[in-house]
Amino acid sequence: MMGHSRWETYKAKRLREMEADAQPHPEYEQAGRDLELGDQLREIRRRRGLSQKTVAERSGMSQPALSRIEGGGGIPDIATLLRLGAAMGVRFRVELVVDDDITEIEPLTVHHRQLTNA
Repeated sequence: MMGHSRWETYKAKRLREMEADAQPHPEYEQAGRDLELGDQLREIRRRRGLSQKTVAERSGMSQPALSRIEGGGGIPDIATLLRLGAAMGVRFRVELVVDDDITEIEPLTVHHRQLTNA
């Protein structure tokens, strides 16, 4: 039994070291942003009572492409995002924050507002 307790002690020590040495992974952060945007777009589409097929047709894209975006398969370019908004009857406000002192671009934040028929 002596070996078991040493192994558990060693394993716990290594886990603590790994947590202390953990560095953020830009790929994971980007994937999280992709998923968040996809979730937002899917939620807007569903609240508007629209199918993927309808939104895809209205925005000039294929349904599988829209499905990929909603599933976190990447952030669409701004022109595509604006077409998606028009197809769903919402206006997106895109905010892109860039700090000249760093080389990375901050996350893309998308806000939407329902278009009125006024």
